[in-house]
Amino acid sequence: MIQVGQVLDKYELLERVGQGGMAVVYRGIDRSLKRTVAIKILHKHLADYQEARDRFEREAQAVAKLRHENILEIYDYAARLDSEAYIVTEFIDGQTLKQFITARPIAFPEVGAMVILQVCRALAHAHAAKILHRDVKPENIMIRSDGVVKLMDFGISHMVDLERLTVTGQLLGSPAYMAPEHVEGRPIDFRTDVFAAGIVLYQLTVGRLPFEGKNPHEVLKRIAECKFVDPRQANPRIGNRLGKIILKAMAADPQQRYAGVGEMVMALEGYIEESGLATDKIAAELARYFKAPASYEQALASRLVDHLVTRGEELLDDDQRNAALDVFDRVLTIDPSNARVVKILDGIQRRRTIRNAVAVVVAAGFLGGMSILVDRQLAPDDEDASFGVTASDDHTDLDTDVPDQHYAQDDRAPLPQELGSGSAAAAIDAGAIAAVIDAPGSAATPIDAADAVATAVGVAVTPWQGATVSFGGEPAVELQTGAALQHAVAADTIVHVRAPGCVPVDEVVHPGDAVHQIQLKFLPAHVVPKCEVAGATVRIDDKVADLGEAFYYAFEPSSVDSMHVFRVEFGGSDKVDADAQKVRVKAGETVEVACVAQ
Repeated sequence: MIQVGQVLDKYELLERVGQGGMAVVYRGIDRSLKRTVAIKILHKHLADYQEARDRFEREAQAVAKLRHENILEIYDYAARLDSEAYIVTEFIDGQTLKQFITARPIAFPEVGAMVILQVCRALAHAHAAKILHRDVKPENIMIRSDGVVKLMDFGISHMVDLERLTVTGQLLGSPAYMAPEHVEGRPIDFRTDVFAAGIVLYQLTVGRLPFEGKNPHEVLKRIAECKFVDPRQANPRIGNRLGKIILKAMAADPQQRYAGVGEMVMALEGYIEESGLATDKIAAELARYFKAPASYEQALASRLVDHLVTRGEELLDDDQRNAALDVFDRVLTIDPSNARVVKILDGIQRRRTIRNAVAVVVAAGFLGGMSILVDRQLAPDDEDASFGVTASDDHTDLDTDVPDQHYAQDDRAPLPQELGSGSAAAAIDAGAIAAVIDAPGSAATPIDAADAVATAVGVAVTPWQGATVSFGGEPAVELQTGAALQHAVAADTIVHVRAPGCVPVDEVVHPGDAVHQIQLKFLPAHVVPKCEVAGATVRIDDKVADLGEAFYYAFEPSSVDSMHVFRVEFGGSDKVDADAQKVRVKAGETVEVACVAQ
């Protein structure tokens, strides 16, 4: 039995820092070079199996070929039959990406994009060496204390056939991050890693996995069907440009994905630079973020808004209105009442309203006084163009270059139309003035926004128990029933909804809205299994878990039950009581559960 203080060849084991399905990781010291190292020792019960030893050796050989700042560096390897099998690598002072996002979801998609950009740079280097990773997931991504992202655990990597550039798919890896071709046993290639990177990017930016199920079989079935909620719908902050990157990386057909991860790197760099962040200073940005997430996010919000508003104004000056609206859309998801953007959109709305009204008058006169309802998409976009009804539309297709895909419907919000619900495009048309023609030749008179009066708006919250609602800066009101709360507003107003164990919601309501539906999302419930018995293992909800690491349960979006019962089973040693423990944990709570020694 391996013990802290033991010496393996020239490596002294100082403390155990982690444990996985294949090995235990120790912090140690190289007595010869006097440097701190990580020592990954193959589990004793696996060391007797040649397949496990071969996999362990493959990891050592694969990583030894790679030298990249975003890939864990290997120093040494030993696998003698008469001794422990172990790999010695650089020691990372930090935490896994899984540990971080389990404790604190990432609020801004830009941060998730920066993390995955570093992962993709590492994959690009590995692919150049003809090595597939095949197990890209948050557990295999380390965040060093200085913000450098490290891709590790190439244990099931595969040297690619230089002639075919493909390998036969084997069901190795984590089910939630597999590509459809991998699940179905079809040939896999570098685009399989692209798909996994897309899943992790989706998880970081949306806050949950695209493919979820009650068991691995259900997850694999959903991956094979490749149906998931459009990321732009799941989180409007993602925006159109990043949404397209995610969708292309996660295309069901490998032919429709990025041909190489290098293309995904370029796409992410373009998005990050558009956000006003320097791609050559990402490590410094992430170092500040992981050191103090809350303060970084607060500062990032201001930086993004200032840069994006200026960027949108520049695009408008260049007559790139659709691109400008897309940028303004991102601003409104961060600052829904941004004065500069609201003023710009109000100006565009007034011009469109006048054109629509005149178009209706002209059409009404032409058709002999018939009342005509003109769809807003029929308004000409060129301000200098002749007024009239035209079938042209200046809105570009948001899914250009994005492969056909099936997305699961999500009850939290409607699928985006044009630039999405609550977007800049929607803001332009919100409250658009309908011209009513009472008689041939009559003129439509636009109603000035200054003449607006307070009208009632209803806000319905699910689940409502314990929820409070605040309109603007007014005092919060606690909901007593599930009925809609009525409030009078004279202009677009931010409504703040808070509830125990739920993700805070800040949304904009408009005067005259019948009922504004708000579906709260529960924060995950966490359980942390702990056991000091040597060799102990643990399964939670019939899934292999890691001792000392938080295991979470993500509630369904429409769930009204804020509590989950975890089934915790310790094992791996006859000194541990193997009877299952049931632990009830509320949303947003973290509960520790200890093994019972025999």
